[in-house]
Parts: sequence; C-alpha cells; structure tokens
Amino acid sequence: GEGKLSGLLWLVAFAALGYMAWNVGPVYFANYSLQDKMIEVARLGRGMNSDEKILDLLMTEVRELDLTPYVQRTSFRVLTEENRRRIFLEYDREAQVLPGWRKNFHFNVQADQPLLF
Repeated sequence: GEGKLSGLLWLVAFAALGYMAWNVGPVYFANYSLQDKMIEVARLGRGMNSDEKILDLLMTEVRELDLTPYVQRTSFRVLTEENRRRIFLEYDREAQVLPGWRKNFHFNVQADQPLLF
C-alpha cells in the first residue's frame, strides 16, 4: 500500500506542475515575444521610423499576442537619441496558476539598442 500511495502523490504533484506550466507558460512566452519585438524595432533607423511609427509597430505586436487588456499605447515609453533608441514598458498580468490560485505577474521590459542606419 505504501508504494501505491507514494506513486499517487507523485502523480498528483506531476499533474499540478503540468497544469501550472500550461497556465503560466503562455504568460511568459507572450512577454518574451514582446521583448524580442521591442529589441527588433529599437534597432530601426531614425529616418523613416518616428517614435509614433515605432509605437504603431509595437501595438501591432501587442494585438497579435492578445496583450491588449494589459498593455496600452501609453504603457510604452520610447526615447530616440542620436545613435540609439530606448524603449521601456512596465505592465501587470494576472493568470490562474492552479484552481483557486491567481497570481499577478509584473513585467518590466527594456530595450536599449544602437540604431541601424
């Protein structure tokens, strides 16, 4: 009987970890995808890419990742200098980790890249 109980407990623990990964994984995947896009657009040259166009590109990515409930256009801060661009974003996202347990995830994302001319 003891071996079966131990096996059952391990099965429950493994199922709980899988459920957590299923719920929390997309939260981090969307954040990392958005951060990757921020780095990509931060490198775009200044000539044809104003800060407004940069914000348009970022908001397109936000919509594609279904982050519109958490990230608005005003959430971004874009600073373009002579030879670099910095983009800042801070947002919170709530997700269910386990049944009855919701967690607030806080993300503070920055991209600081040299401009490609």
